[in-house]
Amino acid sequence: MSAPANASATGASPGHWTVTGVQTAPTEDGRTHVEVVIRGKVEGLVDRGGGADQLRFSVWDDGIEMDFKIVDIPLGRTGTVTVRLGFDGRYAIVADGIGIAITAGSEASGERVFDLDPFFPEVAA
Repeated sequence: MSAPANASATGASPGHWTVTGVQTAPTEDGRTHVEVVIRGKVEGLVDRGGGADQLRFSVWDDGIEMDFKIVDIPLGRTGTVTVRLGFDGRYAIVADGIGIAITAGSEASGERVFDLDPFFPEVAA
């Protein structure tokens, strides 16, 4: 588990992000799965189309984006989001841990508003 971290969400005042994660132990067929949960406060400030702001939540392993979700935030609204991301396989084959990124907009190359690298999911028995 990771301690809460502070980050700005699309120019908003600092928000509190928490990241938790788990990697399942290999099953009889040798498969594992990594699941990450990101939770934090968001505010819709910039119209990125259709009257909504956007944040892209992503998980990276060994330089590859393994999963992502784009969350639309209505302009002028504030709330808490919980995003689940995951991928099949083991992490840390090349580099230690995985990376968690939140960017403004829908593109992975957008402005980073939160970055946690490395993050080490717990290993479930």
